[in-house]
Amino acid sequence: MGRQVFQDGPYIDTHVASGGALVATTIEPLWVALTFTPIFPNDAKAGKIYCVRAGGIMSTGASGTLIISPLLTAAVLGVSVTQTVPVSLTAVPWRLEFDLVCRTVGGAGANSTFVGTGAFWCAGTAATAGSAFCLTFGGTVATVDSTIIEAVGISKTLSVAGSMTTQYAYIFSRN
Repeated sequence: MGRQVFQDGPYIDTHVASGGALVATTIEPLWVALTFTPIFPNDAKAGKIYCVRAGGIMSTGASGTLIISPLLTAAVLGVSVTQTVPVSLTAVPWRLEFDLVCRTVGGAGANSTFVGTGAFWCAGTAATAGSAFCLTFGGTVATVDSTIIEAVGISKTLSVAGSMTTQYAYIFSRN
């Protein structure tokens, strides 16, 4: 089988450079998915793997909780468990990886299926053993229309006053 690569598109090489700080305690996208992590129409093939990588910094004023929610446009791909975050983080780094696999491709309409899993890592409070954490997410099959543009988005719900800033996000295909 020939190598499957992205079709030409205007945003393949772009990435987030110091996005704005996200401060809401409700669900918010970590980046603009259609701009930074698109999947172009008719690019998906059964077995194709899309990989999303992102990173940034996070601060919290008190202990709270974090939920990570992956989406393929509007289709939810399986939210994480609710994770307690450490008290008083100050601009600690975080990293996110998400692999999305095209399972089947169908005609126009919501006839193609995708599934993905990922992980979010964050440093903990300085000089506090065991406060760093890893949060896994995904695992739910989503049905979408692969004949139109789709986008891989990751949202966060941080229950405590604080901020998350995405410094970069990008997508590539393994095959």
